[in-house]
Amino acid sequence: MDRFRRGFVLVAFVVLIAVVPTMVFAQPASINQFSDSYFTFDVPNGTLAAKVDLTVQNATTKDATTVSLYAMPKAQDLVVKRGDVVLESKLTPVADAAGLPTLVSVTFDKPLKPKATTNLTITYTVPNQNGELVHMAPGVMELMLTSQGKGSFVWVDIPRDAENYFDPGCLKSADQPSSVKDAGNERWICGDTLLIALASENRDQLRRCAGADDRCRQRLGNASPFSAFAQSVTDRSSLASLEADVQLSTKTVKLNFRYFKTDQKWAEKQFAVAQKALPLLEATFGFPYPHERVLLRQSNFIEIAGSAGIAFTGDGDMLLSPDTGFDDEVTVHELAHQWAGRNLETSWLWEGLAEFGMRSVAPSLGIKPRDWGWEKLGYKDPLATWWHGSVVRNPYYWYGKAGAFWIAYEKAVGGPEVMHSILARMDDDPTRLPLDGKWFIDMGEAVGGNNLDSLFLSWVFDADHSAALVKERRAARDLTFALALRAVAVGLPKAIPTDLTQNLDVWAFGGIAQQVAKANALLDTYATIRQQAIDAGLPATGAVARSWGSQTLAQTASVLEDQRQATRAIIDAGARLVDEPAESLSQKRLLGARDKFAEGNFADAKNLAASSTTAVYNGATAEKLIAAAKERQAQFHPGFMARIGMIHKDPAGELAAAEASLAAGEPERALEQSRSAYETWQNAESRGLLRLGILAVVMACLSVGAFWLLKRINRSDAPDFTPAQGSVSGHILAPSEERGKWKDWENTGMN
Repeated sequence: MDRFRRGFVLVAFVVLIAVVPTMVFAQPASINQFSDSYFTFDVPNGTLAAKVDLTVQNATTKDATTVSLYAMPKAQDLVVKRGDVVLESKLTPVADAAGLPTLVSVTFDKPLKPKATTNLTITYTVPNQNGELVHMAPGVMELMLTSQGKGSFVWVDIPRDAENYFDPGCLKSADQPSSVKDAGNERWICGDTLLIALASENRDQLRRCAGADDRCRQRLGNASPFSAFAQSVTDRSSLASLEADVQLSTKTVKLNFRYFKTDQKWAEKQFAVAQKALPLLEATFGFPYPHERVLLRQSNFIEIAGSAGIAFTGDGDMLLSPDTGFDDEVTVHELAHQWAGRNLETSWLWEGLAEFGMRSVAPSLGIKPRDWGWEKLGYKDPLATWWHGSVVRNPYYWYGKAGAFWIAYEKAVGGPEVMHSILARMDDDPTRLPLDGKWFIDMGEAVGGNNLDSLFLSWVFDADHSAALVKERRAARDLTFALALRAVAVGLPKAIPTDLTQNLDVWAFGGIAQQVAKANALLDTYATIRQQAIDAGLPATGAVARSWGSQTLAQTASVLEDQRQATRAIIDAGARLVDEPAESLSQKRLLGARDKFAEGNFADAKNLAASSTTAVYNGATAEKLIAAAKERQAQFHPGFMARIGMIHKDPAGELAAAEASLAAGEPERALEQSRSAYETWQNAESRGLLRLGILAVVMACLSVGAFWLLKRINRSDAPDFTPAQGSVSGHILAPSEERGKWKDWENTGMN
């Protein structure tokens, strides 16, 4: 059966035409169809029941009397109805042993008028059978589902507790009717199987298709009644799933293979290949496998798209087609895409590196890769034009040349070890992804040290359009390389500032010469300052070295200026303190400045150096102020005003504290305390006068406030008024009858 299944989807039409004449089998182009086929699997008994709801339109200008439909092979009890009318139908088996669909010719009870539509319902059952494409036995069912061609959905109700597998492209239906669930089943939907399989990473499209969006209906021509393979197993001895843990460098990943039971031997072999290939590929590329699992799935439809395998690098999912003739290398190639996939910009990169990865590990796996024969095809199109300008569509040319390029690249950069080092850097900077060809030429030269211009112009780039840019790149690279070497000569790392690196990375070479000139001027300044520090016996500092190559030119210039100022401050302080004893505070501070300088903390180094010289002057000034304060203390004879000024003041305590601070090596604090003590005695009388003045003002304000308050209280609360003419006379309060003055409050209510 493996040989029959090889490329099955591609040759199915040929088989059909060879068995039944096209004009008999194929649906007339003038008939449009829109159908939903429902299959209910009875897996324990190995049978199924089918129902098809079909809308037929006559697209001609003449009456239509018949329509051609399809049923599963060996269909039984087939009934076609138009409303309540049972229509005459004829079944023509095509190749039951192969499992090909049965042709159903239906005659209308009355002609279908031009442009008119009608609805038909077909029901039938399918018994046990064992063919090439349909195997139905108690406990195990594996079959190709028959659709009605273009415009079809196929719905499958399958036991929920069974081991079920569908061709990639079928989805669990978003709608799960209660009748289906009550029967212990779950519903799946198959539309355009290939379209949906290729969209395995498009979650929105998968959601729409699971919801039966009409855009997901089958798009293949009317003469293609093939929907998808479905497999359901209740006999646990016939399960078709392989699982294993694979130990990689940093973690254990779960390897799982879902396949159709008929292809058991093929699946077991590919599973074994995958187990061995995964750690070898990880070692080849040099960075960890990016997912927690590996899922291999058999697909019988991807050959329609010209693919023997498809890798989805977002989650470690891969589709494999059986019996390709080179199954082992396809399996390894698709696995290699997990390292060489969406992290790369375009086809020649990801297909070429996957091919390189496969060929690198093939000898260890006993695989002899095919010869693509690309050089004999006569094409000369550069790799960068694949899908970007080239009219060449032959995959043998592109896959062959892309794989061969990376072998040539490995040789050009210096061999396998250098190649491994380059590939291992592919995941170093996620912000650079996806990597393009520019990254590989730059990294290849950076790691290997060899000029790769000729390699890329002859293999990758369109030389007529790219030669000038490559020449400009070479000039910029030469300038920056010379800059990096000069940096080493003055004691910095072999690197360049990040703004130069960023321009080189994006191939923006216009400003490189000007940036290099600024960088060289910066190196001149650094050399001068570094020599000054050496001459002054300053300790080595790595601040500029850390900035150079990791920060921009402006940032490194700022660090260098800070170092210059700190160097100057320390040198100047050392000259001024040459006569100071080593145990002095000034010398201690100067020593601390040198330590901060070595750490690269230039701000603190400069401040400490400055304070080391001011400490000398502050100490001398503090001594003078202490002496002056003592003299003022001895002369102090407080009068009335001075006594008031001394309230809450303790100049004697401050003077004693100043002497203690000076003895403790804190001249700044001693200066502050002695100044405060002196000023307390010196200004006692004026401070007392000020305090009495403030007190007088406060008392005056209190007196004015009290007077205003008493006047306010003494004022009558009741307004004077005269009754209007003609009003009822009332009692008018006389002054003596007013409700009270403040002095009467205590007597209120006592009369």
